Amino acid sequence: MNCWRILKGLQVVTVDDDADNLYLIKVIFEQYNAQVTAVGSAIETFEIIRQSKPNILLCDIAMANEDGFWLIRQIRNLKSPIRRIPVIAVTALASDEVRTKILKSGFSGCVIKPFKPEELITVVSRLMLKTMFDCCYQLYSRKNYRLRKLSNLTT
Repeated sequence: MNCWRILKGLQVVTVDDDADNLYLIKVIFEQYNAQVTAVGSAIETFEIIRQSKPNILLCDIAMANEDGFWLIRQIRNLKSPIRRIPVIAVTALASDEVRTKILKSGFSGCVIKPFKPEELITVVSRLMLKTMFDCCYQLYSRKNYRLRKLSNLTT
């Protein structure tokens, strides 16, 4: 998989209340020419996502004040298309119970801290490929539906 091509120009928002984690993720993705916005709180992230409409969100779970579960609920309850943004939980909470809760809450995936940079890059790249495929499939299906409907009208 060519991660360079997938990640180049990708607009990433990452939220964590730990400045070192934010810096690490920012450096990792900037090496792939992704555009990274690093945010320190869930509330601020919610506003940024609604305004900038990034391609993906990397979200810590255990943050002060509002946590990652609060943020994913806010995003998934939006009426705008941004509610479907891919969101990866990047967390130190590693139990099976927490992982299940993460996926049931609407996260697209999970990476456990500490992680290797290659692991995070691979998870994000695969998710972006899946997202692009799903988008293309939906467009193709709609186009074919319209074509079938038109052909039924003309026959």
